[in-house]
Amino acid sequence: MLGPAVDEKMLKASMNLFFMPWAMWWDKYQKLERYYQILSSLKNPQNEWCTPNNIIYEHQTLRLRHFPNPEETTARRPILILPPQAGHSSHLADYSPAQSLVRVFHRYGYDVYVTEWLSATPEYKDLGIADYIRLTDEAVEEIRRRTDIYKIHIIGQCQGGWQAAIYTSLYQEKIATLVISASPIDVKAAPAEIIEYAQLPLEFFEYLVARGNGLMDGRYILMGFKSLQADEHYVRKYKRLWDMIEKGDEDGIKRFIRFENWYEYTQFLPGKFYLDAIRNIFKDNNLTKPGVWKLDGRAIDLGNITCPVIIMAGKKDHITPPPQAFALRKYVSTPEENIIEILTEGGHIGTLMGTESLREDWTRVAEVMKLVI
Repeated sequence: MLGPAVDEKMLKASMNLFFMPWAMWWDKYQKLERYYQILSSLKNPQNEWCTPNNIIYEHQTLRLRHFPNPEETTARRPILILPPQAGHSSHLADYSPAQSLVRVFHRYGYDVYVTEWLSATPEYKDLGIADYIRLTDEAVEEIRRRTDIYKIHIIGQCQGGWQAAIYTSLYQEKIATLVISASPIDVKAAPAEIIEYAQLPLEFFEYLVARGNGLMDGRYILMGFKSLQADEHYVRKYKRLWDMIEKGDEDGIKRFIRFENWYEYTQFLPGKFYLDAIRNIFKDNNLTKPGVWKLDGRAIDLGNITCPVIIMAGKKDHITPPPQAFALRKYVSTPEENIIEILTEGGHIGTLMGTESLREDWTRVAEVMKLVI
């Protein structure tokens, strides 16, 4: 009879390990060691751009990168991509050699620019959405100056989508085509857990910013996203990594490491920017109320948008359900025949940079944009 402190299953497992042939034991040990080495290496996540580029402009939290097309540039107008500012890095636009939105547009002959939003430092804690629209305009003006082209295409990913929509409503004369992807425009159009969380008292979000001395720590934002799929982020992904090591799936392991390096990397947002978004986007839904929200005295009215519009949304997106993004068509003044809706098969991140979405959906976007005069 075993004592109460001895677990029979653990004892049996220990005996099996003891009598396991040496080669099998050593193999298991090496796999376990690699498993922990991988997880340990991800404690300090790193990101890097995959496509050659140059920094052509920098101001405050904006760094504008130009990705020269290695082939002949045949598209008439350049593209500016606005990645999201949700506590992650801007590398989402150029995630990997096989999953790069930049490279999709390169293949279609475009000259591509990306706004890299830097981690905010204390001196920039008071930058708000008005400042980010100003910085976006600085990027647009730099592109126009360099190319001598009056109107450009603008693409917003997730949060970058409502930013692109706001910018276009204020500077329609500078934009040829507006593209938004997985972007919340009307948060009341469909329920989502993230919108429910945003209904917590404003004091809660102000407290988070206060903890960062005026900055919003991206780690808090990441924790919020993870809580929406806790089983995936705290259990299943670790099981998947072990299974890949057991099977010797080196390609899968590389993909796991690359994604974790991007996803787990966090940076700071200006506290004012974060609170502006909580109030105006997620609480008051002000993008749907023409003239209510003002930036530096200028009223935001999506009805000022008259250019061609392309709206992308993911069928499985639990962060921005499709109706929240597709609602944009109700508020713009663009003729119906110049509005295109694309429903991808993926979820939120899959829509933004998934292999299938880049191959099927984003190539369609590129083809349509080449038709814009």
